[in-house]
Amino acid sequence: VDTIADLARVFGGERPVAVARELTKLHEHMFRGALRDAAAAINPRGEFVLVVGGAPAPVAATDAVISEALAEAFRGGVTVRDAATDIAARFNVTRRRAYDLALHVRDTAREP
Repeated sequence: VDTIADLARVFGGERPVAVARELTKLHEHMFRGALRDAAAAINPRGEFVLVVGGAPAPVAATDAVISEALAEAFRGGVTVRDAATDIAARFNVTRRRAYDLALHVRDTAREP
């Protein structure tokens, strides 16, 4: 039960899970559902196998999302180079893309 609670905290309660108890035995039990519901649905005695569903595919970062993050970084006084490096790592985009967008955001902010 503690393990399921930890998994729900780390992965999120919506992550799918299969909990198998006492496999190949007389009182075999299987639960399939969300992590948030798993602890309440099982009897905490016996041997268990937990199979947690994979993480959802990451959402591709759009130029608008990256530009907003860069603008926020510039408001904090970060340089173009440092902002591009940080944003590239954070959004899993190339440093070149982040740098080009950083220059555009910086130049747009300077215009009257």
